[in-house]
Amino acid sequence: MGKTEPTIKDVAKLANVSIGTVDRGLHNRGRVSKENIERVTAAVNKLQYKPSQIAKALVAKKKNIKIGLTYPLVEKEFWSEITAGIKRARTELLPFGVQLVTDHYSSYSVEDQMASVDKLLDEGVKGIVLSPSGVTGRLEKISGVMPVATVIDDIEFKGKAFHVGPDDRRIGRLAAKLVSLYIGAEGKIALFKPLYTTEGMRVRVAGFTEKIKQDCPGIEIADVSTIAGISERDYYINAYAKALEVINRTPGLKAIYISNGLTEWIAKAVEDTGNKGRIVVIGHEYTSGVEHFLKNGIIGATIYQNPSQQFYLACKLLYGLLAGENHLPDGKNIVTNCSIIMDETYPFSRYSGLEYL
Repeated sequence: MGKTEPTIKDVAKLANVSIGTVDRGLHNRGRVSKENIERVTAAVNKLQYKPSQIAKALVAKKKNIKIGLTYPLVEKEFWSEITAGIKRARTELLPFGVQLVTDHYSSYSVEDQMASVDKLLDEGVKGIVLSPSGVTGRLEKISGVMPVATVIDDIEFKGKAFHVGPDDRRIGRLAAKLVSLYIGAEGKIALFKPLYTTEGMRVRVAGFTEKIKQDCPGIEIADVSTIAGISERDYYINAYAKALEVINRTPGLKAIYISNGLTEWIAKAVEDTGNKGRIVVIGHEYTSGVEHFLKNGIIGATIYQNPSQQFYLACKLLYGLLAGENHLPDGKNIVTNCSIIMDETYPFSRYSGLEYL
């Protein structure tokens, strides 16, 4: 016969308290003495007791938890992927009385970020998940009264609940390794990065440059360029224009690394200048034009971070904090997986979903 799961009655018996006391202690309802809390906690740990999903749902419904989500909807093909993760989290959390309130803004402006946060606060949210554009003193004040977590991009601020996202330093180092595999031990390369400077992007670029300097002494970073912009269209146009400029002024260029999802626009410039087969692009994410450039060899590889997975995990973890089900150390970094997409792996790669959970 299988092992019988312990019940709340078993916890009460071992702790020598009433079932009502166990219930109040577990769900932080009403007054429970410190001595009884210690007894209940010891009994729960000894029995490895876990409240049933039905019981947790009934308790959570009474709390009516609202979680706010906000992100910069600039590069729409990338950011639209997160809807799959939010939709799945919403479906799974609905029985627990959880509402996911979403908002977004159309720039990488810190001011627009905080305006979006204010909208969520007006909706009465009890916690916030955001993909940040920057940090402000107000964000730190908010994190002092409710859990605030970051996802995809990261920034450092006092009181941050946790971060869900890739290991950006290792991703940058991986990109450097890919560059060396495609061009060999020596040659000129260019590094492109966006104007916005989240902690994650800064660390990713640092990881790339340190790997090149440490392990690839024959590879010269001949140009470092910043792509500016406000709107989505700005970034696309400026990425293409900057790539044309750098290609034309850097003879013998063998590779371009772009540290965010503007990969196809850099590849388009390589194609239009007739440099197919001479310059390879290493970048990030998967947008509609990437397949064409993978197949013709202009994009050697793109590192895909599955943003839907990250938002899904962040929603579930923040609910766990609000419901008292888990206790993560402040600022804990939950690292998610990434995939390398190349022409050879493209046919069996998956995008915009939650297959990796």
